[in-house]
Amino acid sequence: MNNKLRINYNNLINYSIGFFLILTYFLGLIVPVTSDAGKYAAISRIIYETGDWITLKIHFEPYLQKPPLIFWITTPFYFIFGPTTFAFKLPVLLYSSIAVYSTYRFAKLFYSKRIAKIAAVMLATSEFYFLFHNDIHTDCLLTANVIFSVWQLAEYIKSKKLVNMLLAGLGIGLGLISKGPIGVFVPVIAALSHLIYKKQIKLIFNYKVVLGAFISLLVLAAGLTGIFKQFGWEGLKFFFWDNNAGRISGKIKGGSTDYLFYFHTTLYIFLPWAILFFIGLFMEFKNLFKTKLPELFSLGGIFFYWIIISIASAKAPHYFMVLSPFMSLLSAKWLLYFFEEKTSLKMQKIIIGIQRFVCIILWIILFSLCIYFFPSKNIFFWLGITVLLFLFFLTGKLNNMLSRILLQSVISIVALNFAINVHLFPQIFTYQSVIPACNVFNEKANTGEMLNTYNSEHRELFFYAKNPGHFLYDSEDLEICLKRKNDWIFTDDEGLKEIEQSTAKIKLIQSFKHRSLSKLTPGFINPATRAQRLKNMHLIKIIEPAGE
Repeated sequence: MNNKLRINYNNLINYSIGFFLILTYFLGLIVPVTSDAGKYAAISRIIYETGDWITLKIHFEPYLQKPPLIFWITTPFYFIFGPTTFAFKLPVLLYSSIAVYSTYRFAKLFYSKRIAKIAAVMLATSEFYFLFHNDIHTDCLLTANVIFSVWQLAEYIKSKKLVNMLLAGLGIGLGLISKGPIGVFVPVIAALSHLIYKKQIKLIFNYKVVLGAFISLLVLAAGLTGIFKQFGWEGLKFFFWDNNAGRISGKIKGGSTDYLFYFHTTLYIFLPWAILFFIGLFMEFKNLFKTKLPELFSLGGIFFYWIIISIASAKAPHYFMVLSPFMSLLSAKWLLYFFEEKTSLKMQKIIIGIQRFVCIILWIILFSLCIYFFPSKNIFFWLGITVLLFLFFLTGKLNNMLSRILLQSVISIVALNFAINVHLFPQIFTYQSVIPACNVFNEKANTGEMLNTYNSEHRELFFYAKNPGHFLYDSEDLEICLKRKNDWIFTDDEGLKEIEQSTAKIKLIQSFKHRSLSKLTPGFINPATRAQRLKNMHLIKIIEPAGE
């Protein structure tokens, strides 16, 4: 009887945590998009409105920067829900479930079912996943396709079945049209590392590998059709070389010489498992030649890709999201090793201390943000936090120490992201003036009037405005726009001054206080100095064109 009650008690805790995890992700689906995510949503909207799935465009210009997969999987949802934030984010989140499942299946090939489950949970509850399924990047799709293809390559190496190689080829092809050549580099270098380590390199000399590569090329050809149609051979050169070599050399988004960028970025982007990952990585290297590791996909994929992105001039946290399944697996593997295989009391105490410290930090951040920096009086929000805090203390009474630290870590990161999605992001978006400006335009603009942007990099305007116009790059573009009667312009102080110096007659519709979400500095977060960190943005209508 007591065992049955204990099982029901544990299930209640697990289901409650699962409910809040799903709820947190769901609430993130309605948080507005900005920056790159706003741009991607706008391109999908154009596909939805024009029916042209091949030649990608934004603000009346051909688009080259990213392959088409993200647009192809999000646009169909616009036909169901309309061109909304929810419709854009939902398919990406659903697609990413492939990564969680593939991580589980890949891990189960080489390790215990328990390790596989914990690895999948770690992936789904990492800050990587919470953050980048809110601020959408193509790396979400890349991660799913890469770990799926790695799983299928591992299955092929074990079973030699053609179907696994064909599925691996499909995954690699989809990875290529997710974010370019990195979609083939990571799975191939991971597989080669494993084959060389296991002395099975001869397996690549097989007709099945050729057939798998053929599938990849077919998928890639479909993705490159629009690029070639719009940009010709230069477009293909950009896809295969310029866009990647340019990021390494610094010609594209360069400037960083911080070779430890991904080390210290891991400390927050892979919360709450970051320290466990570094312990696992150390142990994996330590045992590389000391004992025969079950697989080298994980270590090989992490090691070689980490080196490349660390020496690259262009750096961003989402660039190494593709490694998160491997990072989760190494974390889970060595965590269970210390608790269930070696049962090292010393390491157990260290890990327990680390995770308790991480949990405390996460709760301190949560309460600091929601009480002092961005205070909330929402009773439903605080009710949710209270339930999560109750679950946190409830799991502290579990007898199994491993279950205790895992569940408390999950609850802590879920609570923080619940607070971010329910309270923090909505608060911060009140300072992001693009969407309020679009709302004013959508309400007041007449049919046929367009909203343009000048001295503003916020391309989400082209998603939220009912009739988006042009991105005005320079004074020449502005001069052309000022000759169009009844066009609207969204600009900053400098742009307003330039417009006022023209001969066009304008009307200032509304001014806004603005802060970009990509620039959340301490000065902005601090309420005492926040007002000083805001800039002015203006919504203008051209009443009489210039030159008349």
